[in-house]
Amino acid sequence: MLLAQSDSDTTPISALRQPLFAGLPPHLRTLAFIDLETTGLDASRHEVLEVAILRVDARSLKVLAEYEARVQPTRLADAHPEALAVCGYSDEEWRDAVPLQEVLATVSPLLAGTLVAGHNTSFDWGFLVEGYRRTELALPRVDYHRLDTASLAWPLLATGEVESLSLNALAKRFGLHRPTPHRAMADARCALEVARCLAVRMARGGHMERLLEESGGVS
Repeated sequence: MLLAQSDSDTTPISALRQPLFAGLPPHLRTLAFIDLETTGLDASRHEVLEVAILRVDARSLKVLAEYEARVQPTRLADAHPEALAVCGYSDEEWRDAVPLQEVLATVSPLLAGTLVAGHNTSFDWGFLVEGYRRTELALPRVDYHRLDTASLAWPLLATGEVESLSLNALAKRFGLHRPTPHRAMADARCALEVARCLAVRMARGGHMERLLEESGGVS
């Protein structure tokens, strides 16, 4: 479990100019990249096993603070065996896991006032919303939009640069190393790196213009 300033994210994004928007409203100035590992795909039945949050400056895409924690499961009988295997769950690895209520109480200030981001964000956000409901904690006030790197990367799929919109496919396309896939913090960092790469591509132009040219433009 970690909540600290981070100086490890030094990926250059020199193609971007500061500031991006002079009048950027407060609720869009900070992003919260989230990633969760769970005991299955159904937020109404399954549980959160691991949480990672990266609070990021929206202009520089620099990490301001980070937090990760393993969460104590309470209904392992409902867990999907494949989900447990994918995230590497074991009683030994999760011996120091923290109750969900404690984790969410720590997560709340990191989420507050942000635009929630990540890869396939709706999945992770759905589990967080259900977690706050179950623990009877107040859901942090966040922007109603979601920033999803899978959606942002759609032009790469349309132009044939990637074969899918999976995080693994995008990481491979941009030459990003994934040492521990399906671990919450590793995937949150990977989603942020993909967002940085996409931001540079968008600033320079290229893939959307190419798509429009090949399709004959917008009619």
